[in-house]
Amino acid sequence: MQHPPNQLIEYFRRCYQADSYDLSLNNILNLKVSRRLFSEEQDYLGAGQLPRIPLAGAAGAKLLEQADSHRKERRLIYGCLFICGSYAHQGSLAAKRKLCAPLIYFPANVYYEEEHYVEINHADARVNLPVLRQLLKSDVESSTTDGFPAPSSAITSAELGAIGRWLGQFTILENIEELGRWPKLEAQAVVEQSVKSSGLSLVSASAVVLADRSRGARGVLHELQLLTQEVNLSAPLRQLLGGRTDTVWESVSEPEMLPGLLSAVQERALKNAARYPLSLVSGPPGTGKSFTIAAMVIDRILHGESVLVVSKTSQALEVVRDKLRVDYGLTQGCLHAEERGFAQSLKARLNSLLKEGVEVRAETPSQAKRAVKRAYIQLQRLEVRFSRALRLARFVGAGRLAQWIVHYGAALLGSRLNVRSLWDFQEQIDSCRRRFEKLAALYLNTYRQEKLRILLEEERGTLASFLQALRSRSSKVQAERFAQTDMRVVLQAFPIWLVEADELNEVMPLLPTLFDVVIFDEATQCDVSSALPALFRAQRAVIVGDGKQLRHVSFLSGKRQLGIWQGVMGEPDLPAGLSYREQSLLDLASDVIPTQKAVVMLDEHYRSAPELIAFSNHAFYADRLKIMQARPVPLSESALEFHPLCGRRGKNGRNRAEKDWVIKQLGRHFDRYASALIKPSVGVLSPYRDQVEYLEVEITKAFALKQLQVFSVRVATPYGFQGEERDLMLISLVVDSQSLRAASYLNRADMFNVAITRAKERQLVALSIDPEALAPDHLLRRYVNYTHLAPSLRGGEAFVCSFSREVSRVLSDEGIPHWIGFPVAGQRVDVVCEVRGRFLGVDLIGFPGDYESHYSNRVYKALYRAGIPVLPLPYINWLRDREACVAQLLAALHGEGGR
Repeated sequence: MQHPPNQLIEYFRRCYQADSYDLSLNNILNLKVSRRLFSEEQDYLGAGQLPRIPLAGAAGAKLLEQADSHRKERRLIYGCLFICGSYAHQGSLAAKRKLCAPLIYFPANVYYEEEHYVEINHADARVNLPVLRQLLKSDVESSTTDGFPAPSSAITSAELGAIGRWLGQFTILENIEELGRWPKLEAQAVVEQSVKSSGLSLVSASAVVLADRSRGARGVLHELQLLTQEVNLSAPLRQLLGGRTDTVWESVSEPEMLPGLLSAVQERALKNAARYPLSLVSGPPGTGKSFTIAAMVIDRILHGESVLVVSKTSQALEVVRDKLRVDYGLTQGCLHAEERGFAQSLKARLNSLLKEGVEVRAETPSQAKRAVKRAYIQLQRLEVRFSRALRLARFVGAGRLAQWIVHYGAALLGSRLNVRSLWDFQEQIDSCRRRFEKLAALYLNTYRQEKLRILLEEERGTLASFLQALRSRSSKVQAERFAQTDMRVVLQAFPIWLVEADELNEVMPLLPTLFDVVIFDEATQCDVSSALPALFRAQRAVIVGDGKQLRHVSFLSGKRQLGIWQGVMGEPDLPAGLSYREQSLLDLASDVIPTQKAVVMLDEHYRSAPELIAFSNHAFYADRLKIMQARPVPLSESALEFHPLCGRRGKNGRNRAEKDWVIKQLGRHFDRYASALIKPSVGVLSPYRDQVEYLEVEITKAFALKQLQVFSVRVATPYGFQGEERDLMLISLVVDSQSLRAASYLNRADMFNVAITRAKERQLVALSIDPEALAPDHLLRRYVNYTHLAPSLRGGEAFVCSFSREVSRVLSDEGIPHWIGFPVAGQRVDVVCEVRGRFLGVDLIGFPGDYESHYSNRVYKALYRAGIPVLPLPYINWLRDREACVAQLLAALHGEGGR
């Protein structure tokens, strides 16, 4: 069933509002006096006895003025029954915090009719759930707040009785009998005195408050409110909300023109971004999601388009920024939040641009583009010639033609079948590719710099106007100045924006199809609601993430979510696909995309040693990942180790033995690499928050802060590590054989998958539990019992022909370690040789049977990406002049010739 899109937006808006607690209502005494006004004597509004009450003096005028000027940042509410005093937050080492917060509040409105009045919406009574959760007794689950007897409209005596009983049973709140005073009110002085006391008490008080919205939520909610009235929704937004769109863009994608080698799957992803209103890129751990996004960005701006990259976390955006800078050499046209935040960074960039201008390059963009095209044509020609030579080598191989034809044909063809010439092709291709990539990066930056120079000459006023809008002190003034700014000019100056979803509203207006493409990174961590404003701003959208990893965390109860759905849509049942709590942006996009052509899965895993990704590849990805770091030589030490301990999980959720083990392993690592120029980074992960907090404190005590910083030590749960990686990972699983109930959390697939796939080189796992105590299908038991050995260590491959046997015999005689049919990057390389840590592959060509055919150019490129260059060895050359072939092969292996 198709639902009206604007109603769906309203449903997601209300879910987001209920989940994010957009108002900061911990201590209203921290607000300026002009933003809070306590009621006196009697609460006529909260009790529903009067529809409105007057605001005496200038207070009403001041509240109305501020609410209008800061409509996005602040919101008027009417709070009742205040929680006052001080408390220590559970699990926090910080000093006690002070509270002066309403337990119940209503949306309020101030208006003027000869004098100022305040009225409230009785039908929208709300509970201050963040504060209520802080009041719960230590043994009470946070989900208990779902059963709080919230008033349905104005507060009645019967509802007060139910509220009092609930507070007495589940909270640490004192002086609950104060509820009997209401609707009579205490004076403001009593409230202020109660805040100074230790402990928490209830005070019968009410106040009109101009409360701060939380920085991220306020903009999202404001824009969602605007979208509920929007008629012309963008194509990706319509499609995400279940609408039909048959739009297919004819925009061109040319992945072959980009610096860097892309896989066939990555090229498809780039073409989908240019073609479909909504496309999806599934990226398992370590498969180059950020590199693919960066390539997509470059591809689009080279075709004159603008790109918005959005994520819920700054870390993900920083990785994309680094890929753009390092892998693509981009120095111009990209906006990203530096240390001061996106808005401040943008203002600083614009300010410098307007005052200092840009450097004029000697080479024009057209000259740079011609040089790139020449290099690309040369590269194509070399690859075509190389492919022809390989096909010829196969065609004239033994078994296809009579021996005298082979002999005389080879003599006639001469250098075209010479081994040295074939290997020279590889050298020439590599050299030409490096030159092409250098020229492509140069053209990209020259083009962007010239574009900026022209814009400063012709549209400087527009850029200055945009800067003034960013500097506005109120959202009202900013909206007015944004409306006067031609954003197309701004996007010509800066076509790439890397912005957190919550910051988007601070730096640009809510305009339809402002960008050509929006790309969502780590989309499983993005809720649907906060993604809608970004989707509205783009013509096309690409959703990037991994459905086998962690989703966004929601505190919205299922009961509350269903109530919102019923209230907005008028339907009794909520479709599972539209669950705000359960569905991430990636999930919903996957549900609505009509064609599988718009979906790709990245399948080349670069991050980890084979042993570290083997279980995840098998258990979660059906062995579809091509392991690019596979090497036939075992590491000097195991990449994955399990350390059995006699640890015990305490009642506080901590495991002391595993804490001691973590500190011991950190100390060894620090000592081992103390004099190393590059310090291998370290991650300490536990699935349980209590253990993470424990480890953070103890590690900080055991080591100097500077030492922890130089090794980039990070301590977090899997949620804190999603999108992150470390050279060494230490995992503290905490549970023991007496805490099997707690161990059930380890059987959660998305969490477990993230936890075990963060390491690049080594992973050490502390085990206080006997895995055999777990059910046979439990993920931890399967993980421990799995054979994590690299394929080469599970047994060698038998020789399949005399050609491979002869080559192997020669290599053995020369003392060259080698392997036949070794799997890497999804291919079985005919021969892999190793000399002083350097690996080379050999493509055996022309012998009838398994080694008759040759690799395609695409396979040569894939193996090159995996770090194993391949040399072709035709059987016809082996027959004619074996000694020359051996000499050339040994020279290449020892770095004396060839590649």
